[in-house]
Amino acid sequence: MLREADLVKIKIETVIAILAVAMALFHLAVASPFVLIPGLVFRGVHLLFALIIGFLIFRHSSAGYRGILDGAFILLSITCVGYLIYFHEEIVVRPPWTQTATPAELFVALGTIFVVLELTRRSLGLAITGLCVVFIFYGFIGPELRHVDFLRPLAHKGVGINQFVDQMYFSFEGIFGVALGVSTDFIFLFVVFGALLQVIGGGDFFVNVTKSATGSTRGGPAKMAVIASALMGTMSGSSVANVATTGAITIPMMKKLGYPKAFAGAVEAVASTGGQITPPIMGAAAFLMAAILGISYQEVITAAALPALLFFVSLFVAVHWEALKHGLQPLERSKKGATWREFQAGWTFLIPLFVIMTFLILGYTPSLCAFYGVVSTLLTPFIRRSTRVSPKVLAAGLEIGARAAVTVAIACASAGIIVGIVQISGLGFRFSSLVVSFADGNLHIALILAMIAAFIFGMGMPTTPAYIIQATLVAPALVELGAQPLAAHLFVFYFAVLGQITPPVAVAAFAAAPIAGASSTAVGWRAFALGIPAYVIPFLFVANPELLGQGDWSALILVLARSGMAIVCLSITMTGWLGNRSLSWFGRSILFLAAALLIVPSPLLNFAAVAMIIAIWGTQKYSRKSIESQHVEH
Repeated sequence: MLREADLVKIKIETVIAILAVAMALFHLAVASPFVLIPGLVFRGVHLLFALIIGFLIFRHSSAGYRGILDGAFILLSITCVGYLIYFHEEIVVRPPWTQTATPAELFVALGTIFVVLELTRRSLGLAITGLCVVFIFYGFIGPELRHVDFLRPLAHKGVGINQFVDQMYFSFEGIFGVALGVSTDFIFLFVVFGALLQVIGGGDFFVNVTKSATGSTRGGPAKMAVIASALMGTMSGSSVANVATTGAITIPMMKKLGYPKAFAGAVEAVASTGGQITPPIMGAAAFLMAAILGISYQEVITAAALPALLFFVSLFVAVHWEALKHGLQPLERSKKGATWREFQAGWTFLIPLFVIMTFLILGYTPSLCAFYGVVSTLLTPFIRRSTRVSPKVLAAGLEIGARAAVTVAIACASAGIIVGIVQISGLGFRFSSLVVSFADGNLHIALILAMIAAFIFGMGMPTTPAYIIQATLVAPALVELGAQPLAAHLFVFYFAVLGQITPPVAVAAFAAAPIAGASSTAVGWRAFALGIPAYVIPFLFVANPELLGQGDWSALILVLARSGMAIVCLSITMTGWLGNRSLSWFGRSILFLAAALLIVPSPLLNFAAVAMIIAIWGTQKYSRKSIESQHVEH
């Protein structure tokens, strides 16, 4: 017999499933060409669904006063956000910062902020919640900061309660601002698309094809982790989700082949993190970037393509040399499968991706592309008898996608609080001025400061809110010092992503550690070392905008060659293995210097770097021949 608590839990899970599927169908209907509703209503319904489902998922308890408290939070959410949905016509024409809020308006505005912060605390932890609270306090105590010497540059005239609620609730600049709008219009359906593609078998297809294609090479499972995570990134856009899915297969295979536990976990963590910078989904930040910069989504993913390629080339080279270093052998033929056979078995899973990319190229809006992508994913399993699934499986995919998108929606809503304060207080301008002042007008110093700021703001924080904060505070300073706007935003986005493998709070590494059976610290630091080349890529494309598809083809080919050599040199330096033998510290230092010289667009320095690489390669090859001849003589 089931206990009463278990029955209550089952009922709650059923309610969550129904609401999640309803949320997915609602978004699908609005994204279609047949339904049109006001933008504020759409954002309000999106947030209301997220709050209700979120409080049911991240509930305190299903019994006692805690269960009543959860119910009260849900009721408060319905009341406060429902007010915005019902009175949306009056709110849209409300003049900003000029009206005194009524008690009812204060209640619904402050109540919405409260439930968003509470659900943020439950779902995303104290880091972003605490940051939101700090920014809110900053808005109110701004005038007092002039009395503290080192905080005087951040002082402002202060924000009154009426201005505060107008900015946060009654405008498109706070909770219901750009971030939540992007979550509503684009991110939700793309997350649902990825979840659906996985449940119908797309994830298994990508893993099986990758395994069969790489299994015959040295260190096949590690290379499989790299490629599979890149492919999974096109669906999930989440490093932790990538670790959980591909890592469950690749990490045990790497360990069985002979890779050290920490290295196996690190490879998966870095590869899964790279999935977030892989077009078209890119951890949902591609949509935000396009909205903030006022450019098309296609421009963002086109610019991100070559840097993502460099990222995975660097990791692929590292795992290849690590396999040689440990003398690891390919997979057994029986375990790797046949690539063509695996492809034939599931080629139809490529159709939804082809549909999305085709509509993007044709210039359709991302929301309409996502609509057609989801529809094609729902239909794809029924093209062939071998891939058919039940309606229950499709409903499960909609539910899983909606559940995942709820967290993103809450992250975007809480980030909207920070962005609203930054705008109303003028902090963005002040912070940019401070960065420019510290950098003394030098873009390279500003880039290093931006990298440090990205790690601080993004520590333990999901990529989406981390990017939003840095795009508001840091990117404008880089643009002011001469960086191209798209390059500046991609720069801060990359480091928001790389925070997932940067100690001390390397969440992707922490997710991989238990699967690998190694300590989180060991996996975290190994992932950081393995990912060092990736930390250089943002500096490369800021210095060489050609990598973002800007400029002529001849310049692009030259820059790509230089960047590729630099990344490979760094990978070899971190691995310490070249030419089937260990590389001395002197050799590693020379290759590191060569990589640094290749970053600079100077023919003379680039020539010197190539000469260094040839010298080290020749030395390694000559030394190996000498050792082999000595063995023959003996």
